[in-house]
Amino acid sequence: MGGRDQGTGGPSRIGAFTLFQVGGLGLAFWLIATFLWHITFGQGASLPVILFLDQDFPALLIALLLLALAMPFAEGKGLGLPAPRSRIIIPLVVVFGLVAWAGHYLLFQNYAISRDEEVARFAAAYIREGLFARPIPAEWEGYRRAIMPEFFSPFGAADYWTAAYLPVNSAIQALFWKLGDPNVAGPALLVAGLIALWRVALHLFPDRPDAVWVTMLLGLSSTQLWITAMTPYAMTGHFALNMVWLALVLRGGWLSHLVAGLVALVAAGLHQWHFPPIFIAPFILWMLLGRRWAVAAFHILILILIVIVWAKLWPGFLTHVLGPPMDVRPAAGVADKVGSLFERLGDRWQPLVNLTRFIAWNNILMVPLAVLGVAAMRWRRALKGQEIALPLALGCLAGCGLALAQGYGWGYRYAHGFIGPFCLLAGLGWARFRPAGMMRPIFIALAITLVTAGFLAWRTHLFVAPYAASHRMIDASKADVVLVDPRGGLFVTDLVRGRNGVPGRPMVMNLGMLTLDQVDKLCADYVVELFDRAEFRPLGVPLARWKLGRMDALRAHMKVVGCDKPVQPPLPATLEDAFKAAGDVL
Repeated sequence: MGGRDQGTGGPSRIGAFTLFQVGGLGLAFWLIATFLWHITFGQGASLPVILFLDQDFPALLIALLLLALAMPFAEGKGLGLPAPRSRIIIPLVVVFGLVAWAGHYLLFQNYAISRDEEVARFAAAYIREGLFARPIPAEWEGYRRAIMPEFFSPFGAADYWTAAYLPVNSAIQALFWKLGDPNVAGPALLVAGLIALWRVALHLFPDRPDAVWVTMLLGLSSTQLWITAMTPYAMTGHFALNMVWLALVLRGGWLSHLVAGLVALVAAGLHQWHFPPIFIAPFILWMLLGRRWAVAAFHILILILIVIVWAKLWPGFLTHVLGPPMDVRPAAGVADKVGSLFERLGDRWQPLVNLTRFIAWNNILMVPLAVLGVAAMRWRRALKGQEIALPLALGCLAGCGLALAQGYGWGYRYAHGFIGPFCLLAGLGWARFRPAGMMRPIFIALAITLVTAGFLAWRTHLFVAPYAASHRMIDASKADVVLVDPRGGLFVTDLVRGRNGVPGRPMVMNLGMLTLDQVDKLCADYVVELFDRAEFRPLGVPLARWKLGRMDALRAHMKVVGCDKPVQPPLPATLEDAFKAAGDVL
């Protein structure tokens, strides 16, 4: 770190070598701590740990090695960039949106791997038809839980299938579905969020176009942002609407604040209402510190309205339209939400592995520069509400500090709504501690991140492909019912789903949620096929432990009565396909 600029009284500067060295060492220590805690001394392998070993650990090792090799060459001006005007930024952002849209088909093979995503698409399907829930056909009412095993709403559950999540994310997908393709929803939200991020950066750095570029390049190079945008996850919506809200608030004026309030209300309905308040609350504190009483009071009222609408009125509306809760206890109230949060903090708080995933899936310099952004804060000004870094930092701390287990996720999706604030903090750190225009370290970080992004995209494809192939095999079955025996495979129960969010033939069920009498009735009334480890293991689905139990007796009975025919792969459409399927041995 250098001293003050001679003769100017300017701020201290940090050299690129020091940035790479200290940032790299900090990330290396975090990675080592994660490995020791979860791998060396950990017990059992949860899904995040499996993905950490398969994706994040090697990606960060590659990034840190390249960062170390680049240190001697880190300082310098690099390529000249034009002013970050709309004619440059907007086309660039749109290109990234198109890449995300294509990636859904190329990388994910038009398949949503997790139950969270499937439930979102399931709800989009019935919303597209103008429904609040999908009526359960009478012939399948007794099997409703085997057909939709989890993440269903309890309201009217005896007669309707309804997603457990709030409806806005699915409604956005339904809108794009009406327009032609629901998979455009994520990329469109990504584009909106990145444009809003650019507008905020222009507001914060009017005299430092290089800091605007740093902010945008960090956002554009976030592997987590553009790969998550390929999926139906609600997190892309949280990123986008958080940034739109912030852009409106910083713009000022009663109209902007009014629209920001509406944006917050919509964002709270994406899937779980507590996410926007975590983002907004630090900015209300910032307003109060700055004595902007009226604006702070308005946004406090918006937070109250979020709770009233989504935690009170929405469940009441579902009860009125669909019927009282059935099958499981409702958990949409404020007390339920707070209680669930503290319960999960006690049982599933995993800051090391989750934040390592977050670091690996974003630009290698994003977190080190964001730390500089916090260090650049002048605390006296901050306590007077004059430092935007304060609410940005508090939000990032809250979003990452909760660090609950997420299951599936490309990066750490519960911190997804705070990628924008991280990029803005990084821009603040850059503007405070780096000379204007000395962009070479960012270009080096972009090159390194491009390498790790390619690796992560490849590993993602390899992880998803067996499940996508399994789903295609089940979907191609000519049977009336396909029973999935998930034992021996990792999250195979998530294969229990319909086609494009609509249950139908074959009606797919979780065998473990059926009784012996139900299986006998299915076998008597329908053409039934089985999909178990004999089918999904050759496709590459990861192994999982399983125990002997009731399902073994169930399978033995099915064998005795001749109801254990396996799902057959579809016949080759052409002679060339037949040769390929035979391995060209003919």
